[in-house]
Amino acid sequence: MSKERYRILRKLGEGGCGRTYLVRDRKLGKLWAMKELKPEDGRERGWEEEFRILRELDSPCFPRLVECFREEGKQYLVMDWVRGLTLEKKLIQNGPLDWKEAADCALQLCGALEKLHGGIPAVLHLDLKPSNIILTQDGPRLIDFGSAVLAGENKKTAPEDNASVNEKSANNASAGREHVLTGTPGFAAPELYEGREADAGSDVYSLGAVLQVMLTGKKPQEKGERPKDVPERLWEITGRALCEDRQKRFRNAGEMKKALEDLLENGERSNETRKRGRTKSLQTGMVLVLLTAALGVRLYLPAVRQPAAARQPSAVLQPSAVLQPENAFVSIPESLRVQKKAFSSEKRLEAFSHGSIWELVRQGEEAGKMLGLRHDFGEAVRKAAERWERR
Repeated sequence: MSKERYRILRKLGEGGCGRTYLVRDRKLGKLWAMKELKPEDGRERGWEEEFRILRELDSPCFPRLVECFREEGKQYLVMDWVRGLTLEKKLIQNGPLDWKEAADCALQLCGALEKLHGGIPAVLHLDLKPSNIILTQDGPRLIDFGSAVLAGENKKTAPEDNASVNEKSANNASAGREHVLTGTPGFAAPELYEGREADAGSDVYSLGAVLQVMLTGKKPQEKGERPKDVPERLWEITGRALCEDRQKRFRNAGEMKKALEDLLENGERSNETRKRGRTKSLQTGMVLVLLTAALGVRLYLPAVRQPAAARQPSAVLQPSAVLQPENAFVSIPESLRVQKKAFSSEKRLEAFSHGSIWELVRQGEEAGKMLGLRHDFGEAVRKAAERWERR
């Protein structure tokens, strides 16, 4: 296939291995991402290895390889264009993520790493960093497999002297070294600098560094300070992933994923418990408010004046009858015609303050009819208490 088939629209990014462009397929009319490897790399095996790794990947977590070709001494890889915003750009624009969003993103990345590490043979990404993570509507996606290696083929030594871990030397093979493990300072595991063999834990270290950046918005630090809004348990998970000692680090992405799942599950349970508690408090408060309002209405309801023809002008309810709690809810005898002045608000308040509310409720059960509706206050309180105990 020829480069003439693809029309370059714009540059998507540039890394240590080359440049990536957004291109349009003139034959199919589709948009792809086309990676042009730098000619100074001169690593034929490296190009073939990336092609082989991408060809074997079969998951929506990674870009799908379309084709590869050489032209004018340059090598090209054409793959799916993953639409979205890189995690690096999101952090620059919006700052640190909410801890739940960061933990959920790390959880999904653990799933992607599980797919990589669970293949036969296993694949190690070895360059996990915010610029190589694209946030899509369906979750985070891993890109740029220029530093990836197959497990069992990575017993190599790191660059000598003070050279950056990102530098790649074309004459390493002639010096007896097949491939130099690469990575980005701050995100690459310590073993990549020390010439030791990389394993699944190396990607876990990089993921821990990415998680720390998502929580702090700053470059990864070995002993960073925990932000106030970040749970201590989440910070412990981050610290364990960043352990220099591989024996203390999560052994694989599955272990880290389990820790994050437990954290998020416990957080959801705590939120649900708080919501239920607020609901119960609201229900109880509403019951008490209704009871209080009912009692207030019953005590302060103005006396209904009888028709003039049936009124007995000399009959007045004695104050002692009002002050007795047991008479508070008893209907006034038909023979008595109440005068409005006898039911002053002060006397009603005095009767309420001297009487037991439960006594009033009990008597309300026996004789209360208010506004034409039967109100069984004791039963309402009992049912509310039962609902509280069941929840």
